[in-house]
Amino acid sequence: MNVPPARPETPTRRREAAAGAALALVAALLVGLVALVGSGGDAGRPAASPTSAPASSPAPAPVPPPIPDEGTPGGVTTPPAPSTGPADALAPLLPAVALDAPASGDDGVSAEVVSLEAVDGTGSGVGNVAGPALRVTVRLAAGTAGPVVLDLVGVTLAHGADQTPASPLDDPSAAPLTGPLAPGSVAEGVYVFSVPEDARELVTLTVGYRADAPYLVFTGAAP
Repeated sequence: MNVPPARPETPTRRREAAAGAALALVAALLVGLVALVGSGGDAGRPAASPTSAPASSPAPAPVPPPIPDEGTPGGVTTPPAPSTGPADALAPLLPAVALDAPASGDDGVSAEVVSLEAVDGTGSGVGNVAGPALRVTVRLAAGTAGPVVLDLVGVTLAHGADQTPASPLDDPSAAPLTGPLAPGSVAEGVYVFSVPEDARELVTLTVGYRADAPYLVFTGAAP
């Protein structure tokens, strides 16, 4: 059996094959270019500056609504201020009376200055300086509201126009009030204070006998 010889490729077919290959290459390049533009076309562009966007002010903080309160007109009240506590407040002073007059509180407790003497004070220890002094004898009478703890009684003295506090002296004649004082009972205590002789035209004596009671106050000229 005779096989016919292969026909040689003609120039026309070679040109057609080359043209097809060129078209395929161009199509592949076009596909790659489209993919590049779709995915990373903006990669070469400079990023926008953060300062190019207009600045915006922060939103104001919300204001809490008023607290409803049915017990006040309009049903609204403001929160109360924090309390500093009773420890921050001092007991009030009752109106001053003369040195020779009695003073009394609302609970029936009363006090009076039995005597006020000029002495040469002495003492030992820190704060004790011998020299001109006033010796004060105070009488305290308990009311009917209850006993008074005399160990908690405080007696102070100030002198002069600017009411300078006088330093207490641990003088041998001093005998402060002490112990319990039953209702209806009376007790006396002696206190000594350093007071210059030229600063006695006005003295103020205060007596505190209970933390929740006002101070009893006496004022006048001292010897």
